[in-house]
Formats: sequence, structure tokens, C-alpha cells
Amino acid sequence: MLAPGVWAAIQNDKGGHAISNAGIIDLGEKTLVFDAFINPDAAAELKLVAEDLTKHRVSFVINSHFHDDHIRGNQAFVPGASIISTEWTRKEMERVEPEEREWARKNIAAQIEKAKKSVQRATGEEREEEVMWLGYYEAISQSLPNLKMVLPEITFKDSMWIRGSVRSVEIIECHGGHTASDAILILPQEGIAFMGDVLFVNRHPWFGDGQPDSLKSLLHRFYKDSSLKQFVPGHGPVAGREALQTLMNYISDLQEMASAAASRREPDSLFAKTPVPASYRNWWFGRFYPDNLSTLYDNAKDKK
Repeated sequence: MLAPGVWAAIQNDKGGHAISNAGIIDLGEKTLVFDAFINPDAAAELKLVAEDLTKHRVSFVINSHFHDDHIRGNQAFVPGASIISTEWTRKEMERVEPEEREWARKNIAAQIEKAKKSVQRATGEEREEEVMWLGYYEAISQSLPNLKMVLPEITFKDSMWIRGSVRSVEIIECHGGHTASDAILILPQEGIAFMGDVLFVNRHPWFGDGQPDSLKSLLHRFYKDSSLKQFVPGHGPVAGREALQTLMNYISDLQEMASAAASRREPDSLFAKTPVPASYRNWWFGRFYPDNLSTLYDNAKDKK
């Protein structure tokens, strides 16, 4: 519990089919859920827990962005709840999901076998992360036969409020952060921000669908907001303002590395093998790190 009537559902990193974090907010006579997990079975459990905690049915589900680990649980909440996202996110879900599901049908079995071998080879904390990735692929495989496309029925641009008898929440559209359009949920009374994948804590973020400079600006914007005290990331534990500064430092550090490599005309393939800086060596999602370097290297070359 983050505050009376406000909970964060944090992926436990021990496997399972949730993969990302979620939020539960008691609005009064209605309950709001922020993000819906990757697997409808995990989402159905989230719904049961939410309604048990609040004693009200789930009336609203916010999709923070279009990535599968935040949206595929939508079907567990309908009928009964209104699914909400930004207008851009809905269009992107409609465009991308059929392609990704078709890819999964053809490739998921091979991905599971590969993940199992990685678990067998790994030890210690590395093994724990590999177990999490195995759960990710198994969650996709298990859900595919009964997976339905459930698109948001309510969309917005810029911002919107949902008002309840106990509290009201603001949903803010952020451009060019983790994706071209991310929704962040603000609880003004409690000083809590559900950040979706605009914030990763103790995890390497994914730059492939966003703009690192814009992401850094967004993080700085929320960092400067002294009314906000607690931040719920899309992945990782709940944190204070310092987590935003840490992620800004990560982006700046990698940008400096990329700029130096571009100046000396180091081949991209060689730069992508640069060891993780000591400050971030213990972070999970290390598989994102080489791709992040490549993205920033391309950006640095464009600026030359």
C-alpha cells in the first residue's frame, strides 16, 4: 500500500506471468487499474485482488503505452471496465498487435527452449533474471490460444481527469519518452505518480521505441515537481525522486560514451560491446544495454 486506497502491484522477479508493474486505485464507488499485465490469467488475478482490496468493481483500466506486457490483460476486465489510453497508443496497438502475435505463434516455442537453456547455464542473480524472462515467454505462449484484441474504448490527447468521490486522478500524455505517447497517472492528493515505462528502477530501460533526449526531459520535468513523493515504475521497485535522477544520469552517461565513440569513428558493432559502467552493472534487463548503445550511437552520428 502506497497510501490509503492506493496500491502498487509489483512484479516479484521470481517468474510468473505479470512481467510488468500495475496500480490499483480506489476512487470511491469505483476502482481504477493502471496497466493490465501481459497475460489475461495474471490480469484476472489482478482484478480479483483489486476488487477485494477496494470492495468496488474495476471500472477503469489505463494502458500506459502499447507494449504487450502492459495491454494483453485487457480482456480480463471486459465487459465491466472502460479501457483508456492516448489516441496514439490505441492506433499503435491496432497496428502492431496482429504482427507481434503472428510472430509469437511462429517463434515462441523456440524462444522458450532458448530461455530454458539460459536458465540452466546461469547462476546466482543472473539465473533469477533468466527465470523472469522464461516466465515472459511462457506467459505469451500460454495466452496465445485464447488471446483477444481488446482496444481502448476511451482515448484522449494531452490530459484527462477521472473524478471519484474519494479522490480524482489526472492522466497526462507524454510525447517521445519510452514511446511516442505514454500515459502517466498522477494522484495529486497523495503525491504519487504511476510512470509506466517512462521510469525503470534498477533496470536498463528500452530506448528502441522512444527518444532518449525527450525521455530525459520528461524525467527532469517530474523530478522538479516537488509535490510528487512516490514514483511507481513500469519495471522495478517503487522509488523516490532519486530514481528519476539516476535514470537521467544513465542516459547522460551513455550519451557521452556514444558521442566519444562517434567522434573517434569507432564501429557501431564494437561500441555495442562496451562493458556496462560500474554504476549500472547490477541492473536487470542487461540485454537492452547493447541496443541502447546502438540507438545513442546513431543519434550521436546524426548530430555530427
